[in-house]
Amino acid sequence: MAEEGLSIPGHFTLKRALFVLMLLACSCSMPRIITFEDPLTAKEHNDLGVAYEQKGMFDLAEKEYKKAAKKEKGWAVPYFNLGNLSYRKGALKSSEDYYRTALTYESNNPDILNNLATLLYEEGRLEEARDLIERALLIQPKEEYLDTYHKILGKEKQDSR
Repeated sequence: MAEEGLSIPGHFTLKRALFVLMLLACSCSMPRIITFEDPLTAKEHNDLGVAYEQKGMFDLAEKEYKKAAKKEKGWAVPYFNLGNLSYRKGALKSSEDYYRTALTYESNNPDILNNLATLLYEEGRLEEARDLIERALLIQPKEEYLDTYHKILGKEKQDSR
């Protein structure tokens, strides 16, 4: 016992007690907050959202689109995708809001103009729908835009009777 130095009651020696105290002192230091940098780019988040949406995992798709929008502010694509996703879910007000936000970043994107025109057509807001689809057609005369245009014109003629 004398060889090991002073002893503390029980089986601990002073060296062991000091070692335990040092461990406790080190473990009681200030807690550190550890943050991880998101390794994905906005495009990768958007692409992941598309994959989730194609698999019917709408909640996960929405989260990824929102991450993409947050990561690259001013990029219309994730807002366009959020608009499409909301439209699929039947949330027309949210869909309209997302399409309008996308248009603030890309005011002459004919796909966004077409989708918003389609939504407004379905809500009976024909005048604004026609204005939007006409803008889309001036930018790019695609067949699907012409289909939207003819639907709107047909509904306007039907309503005027």
